[in-house]
This record gives sequence, C-alpha cells and structure tokens, in this order.
Amino acid sequence: MIILVGAVLLIAAVFTPWYAEQFSGYGATITQNAYPGLPSSNGTISYTCSGIPSGASCPSQTSYNKETANNTGNLAEAVYFLGIAGFILGFVGGILGLMSRGNPRRATPALALAVVGMLLAVAAVGMFAGALPGAISSDTPNHSGNGPWSSFSGSTNASSFGIHVAGNISWGPAIGWYLALTAFIVLLVGIILVFRYRKDPASPAPAATPAPGVAPSASPPPAS
Repeated sequence: MIILVGAVLLIAAVFTPWYAEQFSGYGATITQNAYPGLPSSNGTISYTCSGIPSGASCPSQTSYNKETANNTGNLAEAVYFLGIAGFILGFVGGILGLMSRGNPRRATPALALAVVGMLLAVAAVGMFAGALPGAISSDTPNHSGNGPWSSFSGSTNASSFGIHVAGNISWGPAIGWYLALTAFIVLLVGIILVFRYRKDPASPAPAATPAPGVAPSASPPPAS
C-alpha cells in the first residue's frame, strides 16, 4: 500500500507546477508556473495574479515553444516522461506487492519494479534541479546578475531583470517538485518494508531415516 501511495503522489506531481517565478511590487503579485509536459503543449506555462491594477489583465497560459524556452521545454518533457514511467512501474509493483502476501516469489518482481520506479522519481527530481538553471541560461540571452539562470532558487530586485520598478522577483521549486520528492521518499520506505518483511515459506522438517544396517524392530507375534 505504501508503494501505491508513492506511485499516486508521483503521477499527481506530473500534473502540477514544478517551478515558479514570482514578481511582487506595488501591491501586485504575478506568478509564472512551469509544468512538466511537451514543449508545444499549451498550458505548460501558466500565470496567477493578484492585486493587479484595474484594467490590467493576467497573462494567458502558453507553452515553452511560444516563450522561446526550448531548452527548458526539453527538460520539462524529459521530467514528464520520467514521472509517468515511474508511476506505471511503481503502481504495478504496488499491485504485485499486494498480491504477493505469503508468496515471496511474487514479491521479487514487485520489489524490482518499485525500485526502478523509485529511481525514475529521484532521477526526475535531481535532473530538474540540476539542469534547470543551465537550460534557463541558454534560453535567456544577454542575461546578467542573479536569477533563475544562476541558481535553482533565490530572489533579487526587479531591476536585475531589466524591470525598472520597485519590486522583488523570486524563483524556486513549486508543489510538483516537492510532490515528486515526497513520492521518492514514500517509495523508498515501501521498498524497505517489502524487503525487510518478505518471508520465504518455512522449509518442511526433514524426515527421520533409520541408521544404515539397523533393521526396524518387529512387533512380537500375538499370543495364542
């Protein structure tokens, strides 16, 4: 059951934002959310806004390709497929684990599938955190100073982005990335429990055999 929970968390992570860039200033907050998905899929980049002036509108959702963020889009696509593959393997492993109660032969493939699913989950989390700044750097020509191209999370003033208003810009992982990290931890716990409590069936007690050269004693004949 724990492995199944980890698999469900992983598929939920695939459909929630993994990264966010937020501008705050003059009482307004505009957040750009980046999702895993195909670079051309509309909605992989969306916006949420609050406190914006009357008459202004929140930017509409778009895609990595339309934002000319091709490198970031390729990374989002890889994370998308890693998450789906990890969910499938973890889910099947969890089902086999439920079916393997009392049958250690079935527990072995369940354990193997869950381990691969867990590795895919941690690969998606680690690859996204490690490769995203470089991808954003490649997609942002002529950048300078501190920004998403220099670190996975952080904050700076708006002027560093060429926005000449008083405000602050922050960036970092969003709920999807944390869900995937949680899914990895839950899968790891489930795998440890399956491995620890997997029991082989008890071997039958060996039958006693008479010593060589010793004939079994015969019962005396009944008295007449």
